[in-house]
Amino acid sequence: MCSRWKKVNVSMTTMRGERCECMGMGEVHVQLLSGPSVTMRALVMRTRPLGFDFVMGMNGINALRGVTVRSLDNVKFGIEESEVVTAAATALQRNVDEKDFGVTYDVKAHTWTVSWKWSSGTGPPRLQNTVSEYRMPQAARQEYENELCQWIKDGWLVPYSKVVHGPVRGTIPLMAVVQRNKKKVRPVMDFRELKSYLDVHTADVDVCAEKIREWRRRGQRVALLDLRKAYLQIHVHQSLWSYQTVVFRGMRYCLTRLGFGLSIAPLVPKKVLSTVLSWDEIINSAASPYLDDILVDESVASAAEVENHLSRHDLICKPAERVHEGARVLGMRVWGERRGLFWKRDNNIADMPEKLTRRTVFSLCGQLTSHLPVCGWLSGGIIPEKACQCGHHFLGR
Repeated sequence: MCSRWKKVNVSMTTMRGERCECMGMGEVHVQLLSGPSVTMRALVMRTRPLGFDFVMGMNGINALRGVTVRSLDNVKFGIEESEVVTAAATALQRNVDEKDFGVTYDVKAHTWTVSWKWSSGTGPPRLQNTVSEYRMPQAARQEYENELCQWIKDGWLVPYSKVVHGPVRGTIPLMAVVQRNKKKVRPVMDFRELKSYLDVHTADVDVCAEKIREWRRRGQRVALLDLRKAYLQIHVHQSLWSYQTVVFRGMRYCLTRLGFGLSIAPLVPKKVLSTVLSWDEIINSAASPYLDDILVDESVASAAEVENHLSRHDLICKPAERVHEGARVLGMRVWGERRGLFWKRDNNIADMPEKLTRRTVFSLCGQLTSHLPVCGWLSGGIIPEKACQCGHHFLGR
């Protein structure tokens, strides 16, 4: 059935030499008896082509990921078989077990729930912190409070109850972080004391510069997907809520979701995302994730297909961005021009200071490495003391 069509002057000739006049072009939503569906472009005609109501061409077969004809009554499209594989994978791999945490997928509740693992096997009786909130700029106060009120409305913060949640085992300080690039104020929690009771294995952490190099090699027919509030899509097991309580406007709340700033936080959505992508071979080959960002090679699968696959497993994305039309990719500005993609940092490199010290030289090299991540030779000979999740280095003195 055509959902919409427009009138254009198009004609086609069949293999038998017959000429068919078209009324226009439209979109057809095709749903298979087994459930999967796709939307494809179609030519609309006054008469039935070759006597059939609907004739599918190669574009339609490609949209359904190919076809296998085993007999007259046994025809399978590729999309049907991938659905079966996905369903089987979902049934078998609902749990993700890592050294630092475990994640469980509840099919009925449509939730991903994480439980972190204590380094000593058991958690502390109580955290020592008593500070509920750090000082913040007055200009950020209103937006900060509005965001926390939205968290309460969405159920991310729930009122604490001693009867339901047990004794308070930890108060996490709240603070406001101003994101100048995005012009936003973000509530953040100081998990430093809680993190001291957790071990984090980061051997497989991606490096931002390496991921940029990989994405640049994907060509220009690419799109960018971003998980919507990725950390907050992950629930925290209720037994751990008493360790991450906050005080806001004089009331105590439990944080029910994964908090930004917790040491395991970047690793959890990364592992969940890679697990869900692995359930479909074609989707997995098209998508390259980095934390909560996903670059989609649309020559393999469309961004809509990847988004639908994630949505079916309760990972919600923001609308896709076509990189060629202009997008921010891992902190870089990317746009299409003259049949290619151009990559540029938004931040400017500071001027050379008049007095050079070892510290300022290291700092300047760090800025250059961050500004030009594809030029790895800039950091040659500099051994970073620490590296953050996004690949920006704090250089040793």
